[in-house]
Amino acid sequence: MNLKKLTVGLLTSALITAVATMPAAAAPEEPAPVWRSDVTGSYMTKIPLLGLVPGGQVKTIHLTGLNNTQYFDFGVHDDDLVSEVRLSVNFTASPALIPVRSQINIYLNGQLQQSVPIMAETIGKTGTVEVLLDPKLVKRTNQIAFEFVGHYQTICETPTSETLWVDINAPSQLTLQKQKIKLSNDLARLPAPFVDVSTIGSSTVPMVFATSPDDTTKEAAALMASLCGKAAQWRGVDFPVYFNQLPADGHFFVFATNDSRPAFLKDLPPVNGPQIAMADVPNSRYAKMLIIAGRDSEDLLTAAKALALGNQVLIGDKLSVKEFKEPQPRQAYDAPNWVDVENGPVSFSKLMQYPGQLSSRGYAPPPVHLSMRLAPDLYMVGGGEVRADLKYRYTKPQPGDFGQVRMHINNILVDSVNVNSENNRGEAQLRLPAFEGYLAESLRNGYAFGAQNDLSFSIAYTHTFSEGSPDNCKSAVLLPHQLEVDPSSTLEMDGLYHYAKLPNLSLFTQSGFPFSKYADLSETVVLMPEKADAEEMTTLLNTIGRLASVTGYPALKLTVVSRADEKLLDDKDILMIGTLPATLMDLREENAESLQQAVAAQITGKQTPDAEQKDLDEAQALINPEGGIGAIVSVQSPFSSDRTIIALGSEGESGAYLLNEQLKNPSSLANLTGSVGIITSEEVLGFSVGDTYHVGYLPWYHKIWQTVSNYPLILVFCALICAILVGGGIFYFMRLWVRRRS
Repeated sequence: MNLKKLTVGLLTSALITAVATMPAAAAPEEPAPVWRSDVTGSYMTKIPLLGLVPGGQVKTIHLTGLNNTQYFDFGVHDDDLVSEVRLSVNFTASPALIPVRSQINIYLNGQLQQSVPIMAETIGKTGTVEVLLDPKLVKRTNQIAFEFVGHYQTICETPTSETLWVDINAPSQLTLQKQKIKLSNDLARLPAPFVDVSTIGSSTVPMVFATSPDDTTKEAAALMASLCGKAAQWRGVDFPVYFNQLPADGHFFVFATNDSRPAFLKDLPPVNGPQIAMADVPNSRYAKMLIIAGRDSEDLLTAAKALALGNQVLIGDKLSVKEFKEPQPRQAYDAPNWVDVENGPVSFSKLMQYPGQLSSRGYAPPPVHLSMRLAPDLYMVGGGEVRADLKYRYTKPQPGDFGQVRMHINNILVDSVNVNSENNRGEAQLRLPAFEGYLAESLRNGYAFGAQNDLSFSIAYTHTFSEGSPDNCKSAVLLPHQLEVDPSSTLEMDGLYHYAKLPNLSLFTQSGFPFSKYADLSETVVLMPEKADAEEMTTLLNTIGRLASVTGYPALKLTVVSRADEKLLDDKDILMIGTLPATLMDLREENAESLQQAVAAQITGKQTPDAEQKDLDEAQALINPEGGIGAIVSVQSPFSSDRTIIALGSEGESGAYLLNEQLKNPSSLANLTGSVGIITSEEVLGFSVGDTYHVGYLPWYHKIWQTVSNYPLILVFCALICAILVGGGIFYFMRLWVRRRS
């Protein structure tokens, strides 16, 4: 027993000695902490920091003693795990700053991460500093804050000094080291992980079919695309299409019936009705696929509609639609994203998107913003007006100082109101610049309103400080201010009608008109080839997603057809998708008009005259088809005088790519006007060709005045006629009066 203990003791002693004498380099390194066990390989995302400024990108950020704080918002996808957050801050500091005492404090989600001193070698120069932030603080939505603390002398400083400044420059960037994680199959996450709404970037949602889909399946796919567009809003979504093929990477939608499904779903059990399911993508460690399944294409459409209506309980990985009631068509101009200004005052509370939106605070309070989208075909007659009943509260200015509340619409100053230290609240009846004529031409003619509007309210205070002298230093305490715009404030417009001059591609590219007039697209028919290729399907899906981002409502009533049947197209707005019906010889008005005529001839089945066709065939094209072109053409429908055709066509795969790159982004093509738009790799051109026509309603006397006002010579002629008639009448009655007296 003693021998056994002795042996164990000797072995233990030898082991301790061996470990103690082991070289330090041979000691095992401490393993890095593992937060998740379901992560994939890492990848890096670099984001320009100035692109994260709320409200849009800026060229530089100027921090001062009064405006000393700047925020940056960024988001992270649901299936991303962030392991490293690195800030590269490029800044230029005022040469008057005191080194070290002047600094930039950096916060992540309210917690101080690092205080960066401004060193002597960077004073008055441009420098760069790298800052690591705590990745464990990163959430789905995040905020980085910069706080500038500046000093330019040891005593008697004032925060209003012009020497207190630091600029954050464009090369600054945020770098995120990420890993993908595998999420559970839970439909309650929708629209995530397919559409990301936590970041400012666009989403890509591939759609997979077994073969080129029939018309009903196209309707189901378009409806799913509209759901994505509704969720993404201004961010945009791209829908690449695959036939019987797995996308290379990422999450996607797939459509499968019992008789027609992609090969990678061959083991999917047959379904007994409409069904939506979320599943893991084969051979992927994290990607998900949303399976829209059914016995036939009608079931696919029913499943998509049930999901779009939002009245189904989404729990777990599967939704089986047992009962479905077809919704009633929506009324004209009732899109959720459009503000109804025709039926009385609109309260600011209806324009708010989140609590606290109408509140602003700080030493120099930033403006508060409200977004307001109007029906794009509004027409304001002479005598119409726009009024705002503004109610607000504010911190009282210091004695001897005063403040001013200002209202801007689309960065145009419309009015301002002085405030003083006697009150802390006020009301103002503001008469805003009213547009006259077409809303679509309002901003172009120098008025404040457009189809998409930004209303902003700000307050500015005067500040009087005296630095004094070293022997008689006068200190001043700067109090933060606050502005509260009352949500009960209202905006009212009078003299409005729905009346538009077409064709006008800006109405389509900016607001989806005329299709968006009915938010569910109940008055829209899509005409496209029966065996549409992948590029044509992508054009359909990108366009419908774009329309839903404008209206805020899914395309529940959209109709897709593959033949130009007058019964189906009568009294409908028509969206044509396919190849260009004519080859453009060059980018001139004559050829743009020929393309417009070819679109009208194609839908009616009429052919271009032989002589013209021969000239087109024999002419040498100046546009290389390999370079590709895309086109958007608008023309009056031959089936209904108050209906419109919008044709989306392309030439070659490159042309389809150029067209879809523009369509996927709701803010693109904003400056396109006219009736024919040509998209090349270098530019986007608009041509105003062909006849114009009007849609909507305008009283006859306003139509007369509109016609007369557009032609000054007619107005002068009418004035002369009136003068002759009045003068002749007066002369006639004077003669009668003279005869009676005599």
